[in-house]
Formats: sequence, C-alpha cells, structure tokens
Amino acid sequence: MDSFIFILKVLLLSIALSLLIKYAAPLVTIAPTTPIVLSAILLPSLTILLIFISRVALQKTSNDV
Repeated sequence: MDSFIFILKVLLLSIALSLLIKYAAPLVTIAPTTPIVLSAILLPSLTILLIFISRVALQKTSNDV
C-alpha cells in the first residue's frame, strides 16, 4: 500500500509539473545567452554525477566500518 501511495504522489507531482510547464512557462522569458544554455545542458548531468559520487563515498565509509 505504501508503494501505491508513493506512485500516486509521483504521478500527481508529474502532472502538476507538466501543467506548470505548459501554462506558466510561456509567461517567463529567458534570454538565450551562452551561460544559460550551457547550464541548462550540463546541470542535470552534473547533478546526477554529484549524487553518484556521494553514494559511492557513503558506500565506502559503510564498508570500511
């Protein structure tokens, strides 16, 4: 039952984010400058990289104990 509630929460958040992007994003104008484009392209990959590095570090410390 807990996994069903979790999946339902993820689904609702996904719908809310989708609607926000569809209806609110056209109201926000962002200038297409090089730093903004680079950050939009590289930020997701860097975020995942940092998460993986932190998990590896946590796993090493738990294995050393």
